[in-house]
Amino acid sequence: MDPAIVPIVYVAEFVALLEEEGVAPGDVLRGTGIRRRQLRNPEALITHPQQLRVYENALALSSEPGLGFRLGARFRPGHHGVLGHALLCAKNGRDLLRIVVHYARIRGFLLDFELREEARGAILTARDVTPLGRVHELAVEELLAMFASPFSVPGGDLHLAGIDVDYPAPPHRAHYEQLFDCPIRFEAETVEIRISNEALDLPFAMSNAEMARICEERCRAILERLGSGGSTVDRVRSHIMEGSRGFQLESVAREMAMSPRTLRRRLREEGTTFREVVGDLRKGLALDYLESSDLSLEEIAALLGYEDAANFNRAFRRWLGEAPGRYRSSLFARRVS
Repeated sequence: MDPAIVPIVYVAEFVALLEEEGVAPGDVLRGTGIRRRQLRNPEALITHPQQLRVYENALALSSEPGLGFRLGARFRPGHHGVLGHALLCAKNGRDLLRIVVHYARIRGFLLDFELREEARGAILTARDVTPLGRVHELAVEELLAMFASPFSVPGGDLHLAGIDVDYPAPPHRAHYEQLFDCPIRFEAETVEIRISNEALDLPFAMSNAEMARICEERCRAILERLGSGGSTVDRVRSHIMEGSRGFQLESVAREMAMSPRTLRRRLREEGTTFREVVGDLRKGLALDYLESSDLSLEEIAALLGYEDAANFNRAFRRWLGEAPGRYRSSLFARRVS
């Protein structure tokens, strides 16, 4: 079974884009097993096959060229969770690319990345994480669009020195040339993005070394958990984050087609307990909500399955040694200072 590792926010944005172009959401989601109400839960996860089916449906339903460019232009750092926060705090373009290469996997991207340093700059190579077929071109355009948008890259335009793509020039080739003031080569051996040293070393205005360290620690922890892909812990997390079963062991066990006793045993074999998994998940979600949303403490408590804000407050104090309200206030103070 493919693990659910892809945040549904990417598909939700795609559905919204096509709905604006007159395509019914149900048609975009046909055959995926994804329900429309899941799109409203930003913490829900889906599998790569589900994501690919959405992309294939979109290609069949949209009559407008450059679908990947239009999708990629909608994304902001906030769409990428803690990875997006790490990118916002990056020191410069070189630091940003390093973070992308190391941690892109935690967001379930369809492309994997490799960075190669050369005398004049750096080359970012992108390859499919799984055979994408006709979705490959869409995924590459989605990536390129995020480099083209000043809202996607924290420091603004990185002034690409060159682009290679491994497919023939599409009918909308002019779209590439409008977005990028650099040489573009089609039918290359691999997908490569070249950036000069001058562009890479320009400091980012929002650079924050301390927040970058915190965000990278969380990215690293998520990556370590993904390293056991398909584990019982990952499956439990995925079921909980779909949002319909709550944080109860009996409900999750039923959805995983096993008894509560079996679920406890399997988690014990992986060195943890259901309570610990839930605690870690709640802590991570709480930090994300406090850092990247305007939700009240009462709303966050409800989303995390607590009876009231007081119980959430006590749990948060155990995790970080301070109240969630104080944590959010100090975070805001650091950002504006």
